[in-house]
Amino acid sequence: MGVFLFDKIDHLVYYDSMKTLKDILSHYGYINSAQLAELNEHFPHMKVVIKWGGLPRERVPVWQAIETIERVERENLDYCREVFLSAKDCNNLREALHITTN
Repeated sequence: MGVFLFDKIDHLVYYDSMKTLKDILSHYGYINSAQLAELNEHFPHMKVVIKWGGLPRERVPVWQAIETIERVERENLDYCREVFLSAKDCNNLREALHITTN
């Protein structure tokens, strides 16, 4: 019985992370804070772009994006306007997940 329980949990985790990727792609690559936290848990080395209020954009891994946003906002250097995937990364994900754009 325990084997089925673990199989179901692994399947749900997989489903949730794929659903998050699909949701991000359906919003043209834009990522909210909850999605960023989930990406950090399952895909910490995926690169995202941070768009600041005044600082230059940065393309960094998810784990680093979370730390950078927290540090910059804590030190009142700037604010984060948005976080998103690059167009190239969005296209690569769509292709890998067989998601068509209509």
